[in-house]
Amino acid sequence: MLVLGLLLVVLSGAVAVLLIAYNNGGDAQTVTMFGRDLADVTMAQAFIAGLVVATVFLIGLSMIMSAGRRAKENRSRYREARKEAKVAAKERDELAEQLRKEEDHRHDPVGGGQTDTMVTPPAGTQMPHDNRMGAPAPDMTPPRHAAPPQQQQPVITNIKPGDSPTR
Repeated sequence: MLVLGLLLVVLSGAVAVLLIAYNNGGDAQTVTMFGRDLADVTMAQAFIAGLVVATVFLIGLSMIMSAGRRAKENRSRYREARKEAKVAAKERDELAEQLRKEEDHRHDPVGGGQTDTMVTPPAGTQMPHDNRMGAPAPDMTPPRHAAPPQQQQPVITNIKPGDSPTR
């Protein structure tokens, strides 16, 4: 649209300049361009030809202006999309950091090591005891006091530390 508008403006301008340059005056004009007689025109016909040339010029000018407006709208939409992408990337990075902190907190509680939990047998379960101070019999294995460590699945993501779609 822009190229066609520019072409119309340049052509109408060139025609107007040539018509003015080869004007001899008088009631009846002979239009001569580049050494050739093109037509005999009256003043009314020359005026209408000028209106046509001016109309073509204005159409070309409006095409150029509409192409400029459309380009400006596209730039503003693109700018808004980039802004939304930056906000989304920042939010994604914050959520990833929060998730990483939660994972670190889950793997390493505040005490620094594993916490001891006491496993108590259900009520009514008989446990053979030695006569010495309630210690378990030598043939019994003591109950486990710590829960087995849980194997956590690794988090699979295509986000690398420091990566962002806006860079």
